[in-house]
Amino acid sequence: MFRKIGIFFFLAAVLIFFLVGTGYGNDKSAELKKETELLADEILSRMTEEEKIGQVLHIAIPAKNLDTIGIQEIQKIKPGGIILFGMNFGAKEEIQKLTSDLQNLASIEKILPFLISTDQEGGRVVRVQSVQEFPGAMAIGQVGVETYSERVGFFTSYQLKEHGINIFFAPVLDINNNPDNPVINTRSFGSDLETVLKMSEGFQRGAMDGGAIPVIKHFPGHGDTNIDSHLGLPVIQKSQEELFQMELVPFQKSIENGIRAVMSAHIVFPKLDPDLPATLSPKILNKVLRDRFKFRGVIFTDAMEMKAISENYLDKKPGKLAILAGADIVLLTSWGKVSSDYKLMLEEAVKEKAFDVNGKNVLNEAVKRQIILKLENGIIPLNMYKSPKELLEKYLFEKKENSKKKYSEYIKKESPKKLNQILSRKSIRSYEKKFTPLTEKEISKTEFYVKNPFLKSILKEMKLKEVKLSKKRQILYRLKKSKIVLASEKLEDIEEIKKFILKNPNKNIILLHFGSPFLEFPKSKNLQILFSFSPTEESLRALANSLSFKYSKNAIATPNLILKNNPK
Repeated sequence: MFRKIGIFFFLAAVLIFFLVGTGYGNDKSAELKKETELLADEILSRMTEEEKIGQVLHIAIPAKNLDTIGIQEIQKIKPGGIILFGMNFGAKEEIQKLTSDLQNLASIEKILPFLISTDQEGGRVVRVQSVQEFPGAMAIGQVGVETYSERVGFFTSYQLKEHGINIFFAPVLDINNNPDNPVINTRSFGSDLETVLKMSEGFQRGAMDGGAIPVIKHFPGHGDTNIDSHLGLPVIQKSQEELFQMELVPFQKSIENGIRAVMSAHIVFPKLDPDLPATLSPKILNKVLRDRFKFRGVIFTDAMEMKAISENYLDKKPGKLAILAGADIVLLTSWGKVSSDYKLMLEEAVKEKAFDVNGKNVLNEAVKRQIILKLENGIIPLNMYKSPKELLEKYLFEKKENSKKKYSEYIKKESPKKLNQILSRKSIRSYEKKFTPLTEKEISKTEFYVKNPFLKSILKEMKLKEVKLSKKRQILYRLKKSKIVLASEKLEDIEEIKKFILKNPNKNIILLHFGSPFLEFPKSKNLQILFSFSPTEESLRALANSLSFKYSKNAIATPNLILKNNPK
């Protein structure tokens, strides 16, 4: 009897592993998977080669409304999706009209409904301002509470879906274990594997319940580099063993937990592929991501206009190489000549039969995976197709109801605004020693000089005295009180403060820093630095409030990070 029970649980565990490992969560049966694939096959069979080529291209449009340029671009490319940026966003109602107009145009042009995407990581990467602007991943990582990360993921996803944005590029799974990293830094949950795993799992779980599709990035890891792939081609010289024990672990775990979309990195990993960056490498996308990690979802390239690709591989037809490598979506962040060139690139590859590989057509496979993703998320209407769809309709209904239920549960605990306040306060850290908030008497003896208008307004509310300067050099003698509050975000701000410290070694300075903590800060016994890891308004408010015992009763702890002046 007990032996039979043991065998039953063993087989159940194997089945669960299979369903999750192949990209389907525990709530998706084999029958549902089969039904979805049959529907995708029917849709694919109706498509022309031109439509298939368009499907694997995602493009940008230039305006907050669907103008003539945008319409003509969509008619020309017939894309599978549209990526939106800050320039496209206004008020919530304007965004809803834009996304609705986009989907209506797709219907008129007989294009499959769009995946409408944006970057919404929180912190310094926020595109939609009518969605709650949470602090970035590093701030969340410093708080270290997985349930908070889950709720951030959920509310971000839920609110984006309300705007008509059905997919977003987050969370970042890169481990920022290189303090010289110029592009990831505060976009990462942390410098160590444990923090990134814990926080990303929570964020992903919440985001998958929220309604918009999360896309993990940047596979196989952008954390240990000192070059920004927007500006150059990074190379990470790590052994396969090192990569599989560190950088790749969060991605593997995310896939096991059912993630359905991944973004690749424009980085060369010589020990995985000495010749090509991950985005263009079959050895990385097919051999590692597809074969070893059993990922069956959709692979996005990072933006192909980034200099890592555009200045090094443009003559090698990177659009074709990306599809051959295993990518499903070639992401373009522009329109006009670039999108036309990539469409032509793929058309030529089709004519050459370049996508016919080992008895399969990899372009068809890429299009089918994107269709499945759209079906699984209710983006494609089902009533136009003959294939069975009862299980999928039930799944989509239950998924929608679950999202509503989760929203009700979370909103009872705290609103998105309240959650933002909690996280922003709890994430403040002190460098290199703990900071004891100032008493009311100490506050009265403290002056400040900051440039950021919002931070300035909060410090005024707190009754700190502002030093108004007609010339920067006057700061050297106008700041007479016992403590001085300054602020910084970028390297040039830090350089100014270094000069001030050299000329005023006995001044007690508190520096409010809301940029990357991975800069070389000045050393001084009279200097204390507070980090927010995030430039959002709520983070700036929390950063200022942390000065005062009135708002912050406890000493502020130091960060758990690998910093330049504080190696661990």
